[in-house]
Amino acid sequence: GVCRHDWPAEAQVIWESGGSGDRWLSTRQSFDWTPDAEGDWIQATFDLVDDKVDSDGPAAARIAYFVALHDFDDSTAVTGGNLLVDGNPAGGANLHLDYPGSDARILGTLGGEPYVPGRNYGVRITNVGEGKYRLEHVVDRAIDGEPIELTADDLPDGGFGFEYCCGRSFVVDNVTVEQSPTNEDDKRRATQLADQYEAMKKELLGGPTVRQKRLGPRPGKIACVFERSADAPDVFLLARGNYGSPTERVEPAPLAALAELGESLAVEPITGGAQSSGRRLAWARWVTRPGSRASALLARVQVNRIWQNYLGTGIVATSDNLGASGAAPSHPALLEHLAWQFVAGGWRAKALHREILLSATYRQSSIVIGTERHEARRIDPDNRLLSRFGVRRLDGEALRDAMLAVSGSLDRRFGGPYVPTQRDAAGAIIVAADQDGADRRSLYLQQRRTQTLSFLGVFDSPSIVFNCVKRPTSTVPLQSLSLLNSRFLVEQAAGFAERILRDEPDDQQRRIRRAFVLATAREPTPPELSAAEQFLVTQCELYAGADDAQRKTWSDLCQMILASSAFLYVE
Repeated sequence: GVCRHDWPAEAQVIWESGGSGDRWLSTRQSFDWTPDAEGDWIQATFDLVDDKVDSDGPAAARIAYFVALHDFDDSTAVTGGNLLVDGNPAGGANLHLDYPGSDARILGTLGGEPYVPGRNYGVRITNVGEGKYRLEHVVDRAIDGEPIELTADDLPDGGFGFEYCCGRSFVVDNVTVEQSPTNEDDKRRATQLADQYEAMKKELLGGPTVRQKRLGPRPGKIACVFERSADAPDVFLLARGNYGSPTERVEPAPLAALAELGESLAVEPITGGAQSSGRRLAWARWVTRPGSRASALLARVQVNRIWQNYLGTGIVATSDNLGASGAAPSHPALLEHLAWQFVAGGWRAKALHREILLSATYRQSSIVIGTERHEARRIDPDNRLLSRFGVRRLDGEALRDAMLAVSGSLDRRFGGPYVPTQRDAAGAIIVAADQDGADRRSLYLQQRRTQTLSFLGVFDSPSIVFNCVKRPTSTVPLQSLSLLNSRFLVEQAAGFAERILRDEPDDQQRRIRRAFVLATAREPTPPELSAAEQFLVTQCELYAGADDAQRKTWSDLCQMILASSAFLYVE
């Protein structure tokens, strides 16, 4: 492996050179591939950065790697091992035992996911008892496909490495060999997470009948814009913008500010009988052409927008202006690195989302304590250097969706028609409670220029009249009043209370803890627990004698939790 300047500094290039034939690149360290206790596992994973080392060269026909490496040329008496996972860009990976050599044999095929840049791949080996071990294909940290059963003889101690031959050159990063936790609490949590994942996977990937029930009937007509003819109409430069005063005919061309000198737009006719002039396809190819100024700017703008959505402020603070008159990037090298990975990954945003969310920068706390706090405040008062996670409020749509989810009333149906809004007698824009889909995600709410949902508007949801590249975050009394008096929030608090009373029917402290975990994803602090208990006492006295005193008391507490900063803000 060698480092190349145009990949991340820590990336490793598996680059074929020298003679022909099978070769490997292995760790010097040897690993025990047979965990001692039943249920324990060891896994090896890596990020596939690119499937070629030359942008003009062919992609690797396979992405191959080994576990239990001990002799590459059958030079020892040790049997088994040298397990080759031969990853296929078309999908899946063949598993070979004792490769290479005359005694090599195929044990089967792992998984079905294709090997493409921008994803994480590897294998996990789990002790299943009675001297047996389960080898599973791992893609993006999740199990892919059915396992293959092995014995201890198949898994002698050895290294982890990559195989290269036959023009199979590629680039990897973040090569990791890790084992299961040994602490019993960690094991229990890991088992619970695995069970939850399998349940969600079964629910989401159920048979066609399940998916069809979720989707419901197919929607009717949709609005779309398309070309009606392969012959594009002539376009003219208009004198003073007057449609009735055309001057010279204008040909399609790239943006002059980003085009090379004399560059034109290569418009090619669309084959296959499509009714299109080919102009839009030509522009799309021009703006994403590798190595061009246009594609470089496009990648930086998109990466900066995604970063802004997660961290509150883009690497370039002026997300609508990455030019000379805009703000300078706070971390230029980071912007270049993420933009390069975005393009190298085929302009797929999923890997970029994953990298940001798994980064130490995103996962750091908003609270800095001790001497570090004063030093951070002194060096980075505005947090542009990201010395801490910037506290930020959920946007209006996420806030509404989170309230629906916590109350247990969120309608999780996908697709279908929009949910209409209406103006009530007080002039507020609402979704009627009896409207079909009233509890669907805010994504499905009707969007009209003059009719933004009032609850969302209070929390800075923009109207579609204007182009909004970054939402303002205001703090105004109307927000607190809405959290206290909004019919929507009162209804969600009532549903939240019913859920708590149903989940924890007997123990008051367990109810409070359950409420905090559902709403804030953490246990209440001792002061919060004490305040909640005192609040319940006060409300019980207030509702003394009422038939539904308990329900009202818990509804009030749940409403206060939903109106709290712990729920409204991401820390």
